[in-house]
Amino acid sequence: MTQPIVPLKVPPSHRFDKKNKNEKVLKMRIGKLELSLFPSLHQERLETILDKVLLYAPSTQ
Repeated sequence: MTQPIVPLKVPPSHRFDKKNKNEKVLKMRIGKLELSLFPSLHQERLETILDKVLLYAPSTQ
C-alpha cells in the first residue's frame, strides 16, 4: 500500500532587518566625475568631500 506524498509544515523563519552596507547617502555626477557617498563615512568627512567637490566643479550656470 503506497502512502500519499504530502508537504511538510515548515515553521516560518525569523528574519531580522538587515542594513544594506552599500546603501548610498548621495550619488551625483558632475561632468565626467561620478561621486557616491555612503553612510559608513563620518558626517564631518562627508561634508568635507562634498564641499571640495562642489568648490572645484565647473559651474553649470
